[in-house]
Amino acid sequence: MMTIKHALYTCLFVSFSTLALEDTYQQFVEKAIAKFQATERSKWAFTYHNNEIEEGEKTEVYAQYVPHNPRGERWQLLKLNGIRPTKKEAKNFASHREHEGYSIKLTELINPKALLLDKETDQTITFSYPVQLADLGKDAIGKLIGTVKINKSTANIEEVNIINTEAFSPIALADISHFKLSMQFQTINNSVLPKNTYMEMNGTFSFFVDIEETSQTTFSNYQFLGTKQL
Repeated sequence: MMTIKHALYTCLFVSFSTLALEDTYQQFVEKAIAKFQATERSKWAFTYHNNEIEEGEKTEVYAQYVPHNPRGERWQLLKLNGIRPTKKEAKNFASHREHEGYSIKLTELINPKALLLDKETDQTITFSYPVQLADLGKDAIGKLIGTVKINKSTANIEEVNIINTEAFSPIALADISHFKLSMQFQTINNSVLPKNTYMEMNGTFSFFVDIEETSQTTFSNYQFLGTKQL
């Protein structure tokens, strides 16, 4: 009987029935965020492939990130728009990427204090929540909604999506009618790592200039180096 009771309690805790308290949802999501943030991404080498279209101009970047290289050499540009880059292009890319860093802050994308149960399957649970992103300005408050999908058995985040429900103005004279951000994650050796990201944004600037931007990035060929960052 005790074994059956223990199994039942475990099942109820993992499955999160719709009657579960909101603070239980919050703790579960906060645990998933903390697990992702605890991943030592600076010790993982990976391949980076980005396709971007901004105002009709296409840019394709194929690069590699090697964290144990000296600063300024960790980002290696392999191809730019399908061809091998010049030494200057490779150096500029490495310098700019080093300055920009490599960080995904889920604490800014997910609001665990305002969760609503959106969908639940045997394997995953998905929550929706209002989004506040400082980079998109105060006018975007109340006009963005996010969802986060988490694997119930591992408590690992699998996907985060953010879309707008109304047009908003991130800066003066800019009006964004459509915004979408989608991020998918993968688990390797119990470490939660980015798999791909997709962003699209449409609108106008100064009432007559079209804003059309899309960006898709794939992270692959992860290798754990286990060496300290220099």
